[in-house]
Amino acid sequence: MKKQEYTIRQRIITLYVVVFGFIAILASSYSWQIYSLENKLVALENFHDFFDNVLELRRYEKNLLFDVGSDNLKDILFYLGNIEEEANKLYPDIEQVVGKEKFANFRSNLASYKSIFEPGRSLVKLDAEAVRYHGKAMVDFSRDLLTLKQARIRKGLKLILYSFIGLTAGFFFFILLVFQLQAKSVIGRLAFVQQATKDLLQGKFMPIIDNAIKNDEVSNLILAFNKMGTEIEIKQEQLVQSRKLAAIGTFSSGIAHELNNPLNNISLSADALHVEYDELSAEEAKEIINDIILQTERASEVVKDLLDFCRDKTPTSSRLNIKNVIRATIKLIANQLRLNAIWLEDYIPDNLPLVVGDHQKLQQVFLNLFVNAIQVMPEGGLIHLDAKLEPEGYLRIDVNDTGIGIPPEKIEDIFDPFYTTKPVGQGTGLGLSIVYGIVKKHGGYIEVNSKINIGTTFSIFLPIKTENDPEEKP
Repeated sequence: MKKQEYTIRQRIITLYVVVFGFIAILASSYSWQIYSLENKLVALENFHDFFDNVLELRRYEKNLLFDVGSDNLKDILFYLGNIEEEANKLYPDIEQVVGKEKFANFRSNLASYKSIFEPGRSLVKLDAEAVRYHGKAMVDFSRDLLTLKQARIRKGLKLILYSFIGLTAGFFFFILLVFQLQAKSVIGRLAFVQQATKDLLQGKFMPIIDNAIKNDEVSNLILAFNKMGTEIEIKQEQLVQSRKLAAIGTFSSGIAHELNNPLNNISLSADALHVEYDELSAEEAKEIINDIILQTERASEVVKDLLDFCRDKTPTSSRLNIKNVIRATIKLIANQLRLNAIWLEDYIPDNLPLVVGDHQKLQQVFLNLFVNAIQVMPEGGLIHLDAKLEPEGYLRIDVNDTGIGIPPEKIEDIFDPFYTTKPVGQGTGLGLSIVYGIVKKHGGYIEVNSKINIGTTFSIFLPIKTENDPEEKP
């Protein structure tokens, strides 16, 4: 099932939309809260005026009761009118703060208080206790109203402050979490690509498995990397195969000589059998036929070794005896060594630990080294082979020649593709590059030690097998 596309660009745009959406909602919310707070402050100001009117009413009430000043009744009636008018105007806000029941009690006290000072009523029979009782009740109510309103405003201010801090902090941590998850997904997968690239440089390629739920730019990068790695492996295999054919061309004269000898013997034996057939005894004829069969098997063995080497088989890893690999390689170049007057000394022990690798590819490694050694000793020489176990868990195989040597400043370049110190027509510059790539892919490494006019030693280090490694296949 194809994954849905959800690119990093889309995620960033989505994140921007969410952030700006939150800012817009937060700004709208705070605009409404500021507007609401403004209305509450206006209501508080009205409640202050309401409270002041009640206090003024009580002041003129006391003046009237203690007969201080004049026109007290007129002032009382004036403030009673103001209080009643404000109560009627502010009753929705008042009921919201103190409740309907308390406001109804206030109205009752206001009506009773007002009835005492009705026009035409004698002030001589004024009930002072009733005046004080209802007046005090109105003062207490207006004071409680003001106190409750102030408390509600303080609570509203705290709510605005805490909600701003809480929402902003919560949103910040939410964005931080989303960013961390997205960054972890992207950076983590990029780290895999980085490590896989380093492994690819070391000759090890393992396709990256992308577990992302949706495809993004990193998914496309991983897909491209996997495709590139696969193409590199295919080209590497093609290069190895081409190098095999080039190697065959290099020692073709030796192969021709190796085939020519048994074919000549077969021809001579067949001719003798044909000419002297009537004169030969049954035993002599049988001996000639056996010789023909033996020479045919010898030629067949040469062709078989050549085909085994050239065959493009699927790479497989198994436990290998490195001496067997080298022996099979020596058989391919035995005649080439004789034709070039090169003596090969094989001092590789039989009881070495096994290594893990592909038989054909490791054979290619040693064949390339042998061909290089033959080419740098045109007047003949010596190839010395040795191997030993290294303490780091590697098997070291030394291939030493007595050729012209490599200048020290050129040693670090010899494994570069197409780099060669040989004359034109004697090398492609790919042999040692292929050797380096195969050894690296096997988890090993190469060291080179060379002295001018004395010779060169290539030391191949291959990891020895572990208990979990596959067994060698016949």
